[in-house]
Amino acid sequence: MAAAATQATDDRPAGITCEKYVRGEGKRCRHYLANGGCALPDELMCVEWLKLNDHRPARPEPAPAKDLFGNQVPPPPASSKPKVTDSPSSPEPVADAGSDPVAVARSPLRGLTTEDVASFKALGVEVCLHSEAYGELWLVPAYTGQPRKEITPEHVATIARVLDAFPGSRVTAFEKQKPEAPAKEGSPA
Repeated sequence: MAAAATQATDDRPAGITCEKYVRGEGKRCRHYLANGGCALPDELMCVEWLKLNDHRPARPEPAPAKDLFGNQVPPPPASSKPKVTDSPSSPEPVADAGSDPVAVARSPLRGLTTEDVASFKALGVEVCLHSEAYGELWLVPAYTGQPRKEITPEHVATIARVLDAFPGSRVTAFEKQKPEAPAKEGSPA
């Protein structure tokens, strides 16, 4: 494997900096496609073509941060230094959402991984959330059938994904439907 990497670097013409360059016809890389594309599965465009044509990768604009119900969260107040906290549920430190635009885009989904849902269910706790607009909402590991508004972490994740699919949308109500009574015999269903 090391010999192949050494061969690729020794075979590179002067000025070629792409680590994945393999000599093809003339100076052109074997992976080069028409219009600057690259045939490698992990590269979209040819690194050398982008360099010669003064193209820089576009930075995606981060999606605005949203709360549990999909309402846009106002940006945090400007501070001199971003706060870094170490959460016991995450193995690596998590920066304040205002310090990194990518973190702002990911923050609504943090804590909704498959492992976190399984951990919450194993803990066996029920959490009561209160909102002026929606009243009490219970986050439960499994639905209990009690006469209260309940939601599981899986359904919270589903709502978050739907809200991401429809930018600008938000949850406007959270009501538990009453089960329908079975149709009586002889009545139209």
